[in-house]
Amino acid sequence: MTPFRSSTLSAALASSVALITACGGGNDDGTPRWVDGNPAPAAVAAVAVAAGGRAASIPIGIENVNDSPLKAANYRVLLRFVPTSTISIDRFYFGFKLRGATCWDANKAGYGAGDGGLLRGSLVQINPTTGLPANVIATETVNGCTRHNEARAEANDAIPVLAWVNTPATLQGGTMYGLIVSNAHASPAANFFSFNAPLADTALAGPHARNELSATATGALLSLDPREHVAWSEDNGGTWRYGSANGQYRSYMNDNDTAHPATRLPQYGFRLSNGTNLGGQPYYAYLTDCVGCTVAYPNARYARTFTELGGFIASGTNVGTLTIRNTSTGAQSSCTPSQGYGFRKCTVPTAVSVAVGQSYTVSSTGSVEIMKMDYSQRLLFPQVGTANGEFRAYQPTPASGTNARDVPSLWAGPLSPYFDN
Repeated sequence: MTPFRSSTLSAALASSVALITACGGGNDDGTPRWVDGNPAPAAVAAVAVAAGGRAASIPIGIENVNDSPLKAANYRVLLRFVPTSTISIDRFYFGFKLRGATCWDANKAGYGAGDGGLLRGSLVQINPTTGLPANVIATETVNGCTRHNEARAEANDAIPVLAWVNTPATLQGGTMYGLIVSNAHASPAANFFSFNAPLADTALAGPHARNELSATATGALLSLDPREHVAWSEDNGGTWRYGSANGQYRSYMNDNDTAHPATRLPQYGFRLSNGTNLGGQPYYAYLTDCVGCTVAYPNARYARTFTELGGFIASGTNVGTLTIRNTSTGAQSSCTPSQGYGFRKCTVPTAVSVAVGQSYTVSSTGSVEIMKMDYSQRLLFPQVGTANGEFRAYQPTPASGTNARDVPSLWAGPLSPYFDN
């Protein structure tokens, strides 16, 4: 079990300062600012904050998805999340599957059984000092097959990959909250569902593989706040397991690559009180790679100067050469990282700037992982993958077997043009 660990603000700032040489200076919004090829001295303080947290969280990082069957009364899943702004919600969406239960391919899979169990979802406050669940805000208990069938009906009879609990609440931006999922059925071993979550390599998951308490910690993935994670308990929430131990069974990259243990990461969204849906972290993943792919990042919220490019691959192939192009100005630059497994990054010979409202693409000549938006996800979060949505990334020309809103694992850095600290 990964031990409880917290990070102080001073430690996070020290780590951020260590990145100044690589990342350059920044304006108040985190925009890198350069003088004769070096960071401007007045920008150092801004970078100490901006080099960590959500602004530095790369927008990719998952390779597959695994379940955690809730087949014992003492099992608990904690999905800890941080809204980017203050919102009022009436639903919380999360990864859910019960194939094998009577309502979906009875006895043909191990994701569910019997009547699907009794899904209990509790929206909770998080103690900011310990990172652990505190007061309950709202709770719903509903039969697993009932909720599956409701979700399927809302997805035009397509099999859903997410379900929800009705948890009315007003959530404060920048504040940690949690959803605790359990199975309240009297016979959980014979009647259960599974909590599903995308996977990241534990060695690459950074703050998400521990009980991180600093909003400015470095190394976040999926454009998540570094404090967001999935945790697992087998003693009714008395203690929590993190990292590779955060599920009902151990997971590995590429299903069985024991050299690369995996960590389950948050996937979630909200239905706002006005009836619209908002993706918190909407992406899923499968084992397939994307070859020779391009991802577009349109309509930047913040001005940025990009000095590095990256691609993520978990199979035995290579990402090849990476290219960034500002599609608004035509400026572009390319570099070739060292090849192999993982996050492959390189420094471009000429920095490429993007102003607020401008768009850019990142492409690779090799292979990268791809984040998926299944049909039911696209229905749930219609603004994801659009020029004005919460996640502004898509494929201008979709690769074979993919949808335009499936996102190849390519990015430019060091700071995100869509999120700030």
